[in-house]
Amino acid sequence: MADKSSNLTEKTGVVVFARIVTTFIDLAIVIATIQILSKTDFAIIGYLLMIHEVARNIATLGFPDSVFYYFERVSGSARRGFVMQTTAILGATAIIAGLIVIGISQIAPALLPHWDAESIAQIQYLLPFMALVVLLEVPTWPVTNILLALDRQKDSAWYEMITSLLTLACLVGPLALGFGLETAIYGLTFYAVVRFVGSWIWMRIVLPEGEMADSGITIRQQAHFAIPLGLSSLVNKINRYTDKFVVSILLPAAAYAEYTIGAQEVPIIRVIPFAVGTVLISRYVAFQLEDKREELLALWYKAVEKVSLLVVPLTIASIIIASDLIAIVAESEGTDYRNSVIPFQIFNLIVLLRVTNYGSILQAFGDTKGVFYLSLNLVTANIILSIPLTIYFGIIGTAAGTFIANFYNWLITLRRIGGHMQLPARKVLPFSFYSKVLFIAGITAIPVWYSRVTFIAAENVLTGLLFSLFTYLILFVLTATVIGIITKSDWVKLRDWLSLKFLR
Repeated sequence: MADKSSNLTEKTGVVVFARIVTTFIDLAIVIATIQILSKTDFAIIGYLLMIHEVARNIATLGFPDSVFYYFERVSGSARRGFVMQTTAILGATAIIAGLIVIGISQIAPALLPHWDAESIAQIQYLLPFMALVVLLEVPTWPVTNILLALDRQKDSAWYEMITSLLTLACLVGPLALGFGLETAIYGLTFYAVVRFVGSWIWMRIVLPEGEMADSGITIRQQAHFAIPLGLSSLVNKINRYTDKFVVSILLPAAAYAEYTIGAQEVPIIRVIPFAVGTVLISRYVAFQLEDKREELLALWYKAVEKVSLLVVPLTIASIIIASDLIAIVAESEGTDYRNSVIPFQIFNLIVLLRVTNYGSILQAFGDTKGVFYLSLNLVTANIILSIPLTIYFGIIGTAAGTFIANFYNWLITLRRIGGHMQLPARKVLPFSFYSKVLFIAGITAIPVWYSRVTFIAAENVLTGLLFSLFTYLILFVLTATVIGIITKSDWVKLRDWLSLKFLR
C-alpha cells in the first residue's frame, strides 16, 4: 500500500511540475511579445490569439475531459475506439470553429470600427491561418488526458512541456529574430502541424488495437456528459471578465487599468490544485465505480491536505508582498498602481478556497450538470454583488464582491459534493488540518509584514519583496515542522521533487 501511495505521489509531482513549467512558458510568451512588438502589432497578435482561444474552447466543448470518466468504464480495443470517436467528434467541431474564424475575418471591418485599415487588412489575412491552427489543434486536445488516464503521467508531462516549448519557439522565435508578425503566425501554423502529426504517432504507439465501432460508449452518452462541462468552461471564462466589464462601465479608464492589474490570482499557485485533481480524477472514478467510499474520501482528504501545505502559505506570501510585487511588475516612472494593491490582496484570498479541484470529484460522480450549475451560479452572484459594491466602494468593492460570490459558491459546492459522498458539508474537506495550516500561515505573516513596513523603506521594493518572501516562507516552514504539520515524509517528497527524480 505504501508503494502504491508513493507511486501516486510521484505521478502527481510529475504533472504539477509540468503545469508549473507550462505556466512559466505561457508567461514568457506574453512578456516576450510585449517587449518585442509595437503596441499596434501586440494588439493584432492579441486579437488573433483571443479569437483562436475562443474558437478552441467552443470546439472542444468538454469532450477532452470525458476521457477520465469513460476510460475507467472501457478497456482493451474499446479504449482506442473511444479515442477515435472523441477525435472524430472534435474533428467535426474543429471544422465548424474554423469556419467561424474565417467568417470573422470577413466581417472584421465591422467588428473593429476604430482600428486603422492596415491593421484590419493584416487581421483578415492572418485569421485563415488561425482557422487552420484550430482545425489541427482541437483534435489533439485530449492527448494529455488520454496519457493521464492510461497512467502515463511522465508521457503526459513531456507532451505538455514539449508542445508549450514548441509554441514558444514557433511564435516568439521568429519575432526575436527580427521577422514580422506574418512569419510568427506561419510559425504557429507549423507548430499546429507538428503537434497534429506527433500526437497521431504518439496515440498509435500507446493505445491498444481497435476500431471506432469498438468504443462501447455512444456519441449521445458522451455528449450528455461532455457538453455541460464545455458550457461550464465557457461560463467560467465569461466570469473571469464579468467584474472587469462592470468596472469598465461604472468607473473611469484609470480605475479600469488599476483594477486590471489588481484583479489577478498568482497563476503559479492556482495551477497546483488543478494539476493534482487532473491526476487523481481517474482514481476517484475507479473508487466510485467500486463503491469504495471510504477509500475515495481518504484519497480526497490526503490530496487536500498536501495541496493546502503548498497553496495556503504561498497565497499568504503573495498577499504580504503585494505592494512590492505590483510596484516591480506594473509601475514605471510617472505610473502609479498603488490602488491595485488591495484588490490584488482580496483576489488572492479566493485562492485560499482552492485547495482542491472541486470539479474533479463532481465529474467522478458523473455530475457535469452540477459543474455547469455552479458556474452559472457564480457568474450570477458575481454580477449581482459587483455592481452595487463598485458604485459605493470603487474597485475595492468590485474585488470584495468577487470574493463574496466565490465564497458563497464554495459553500454551495461543498453541499453538492457532500450529497454525493453522503456527508454533511462540514466534513467534505479536512477542515481541522486546513484550519491549522491557515492559522500558522496567518500568524507567521504578521511579524514579517511588520518588519517590512518598519525597517525597510517603502521605495526599496525589490529588497522588501525578497526579505518578505524568504523570511516568511522560512518562518512558516520552521513553525509548521516543529508543530508537526509538515512531516519528515513531506520533506523527503519535496527533496525528490526538487531533484526532478520523477523525470528520470
